[in-house]
Amino acid sequence: MDLITEFLRHNTMMNDRLVAACRSLTPEQLSATAAGTYGNVGATLVHIANAQEGYAARLLEVERPERLAEDPFPGFDALAERFAHGNERLEEAATRPASDRQVTVTGDDPPGSWWMPVTLFLLQAVNHGTEHRSQVATVLTQLGVEPPEMDGWAYFFASGHMVPVEGLG
Repeated sequence: MDLITEFLRHNTMMNDRLVAACRSLTPEQLSATAAGTYGNVGATLVHIANAQEGYAARLLEVERPERLAEDPFPGFDALAERFAHGNERLEEAATRPASDRQVTVTGDDPPGSWWMPVTLFLLQAVNHGTEHRSQVATVLTQLGVEPPEMDGWAYFFASGHMVPVEGLG
């Protein structure tokens, strides 16, 4: 089992679960936010999807697609399409040999450019999605909407990785 690929498959499944859970939100709920989060639910979902495309484009050394606008919310069909493409491309990037590959990272806090191992850049992509999905779950909870299960256990069971031990339990 390739650990990085499994992390990205978890990322994909949880993105899908969260989008599915948010499809039934009213426009007011989709516009809800909470202190300490990226922004409203819709904008945060778009931010995650756009970021994944950016991570994948950098790793695959291809042009990044034009970003979806966060405001107004582009709709769930466009969002789901962006997620599907970004999820697929991140998994593709993870299948390429990465042991000696590096990616250039440019930032503004602190300003500069650095070399980073591809494996750690993929870790950042997964962590970024996890952090923002958690923020959306927080807003949903404050709205009285039950967020989907998105932890590792949910993935392990849903993907068939948890197999009962015969004669125990």
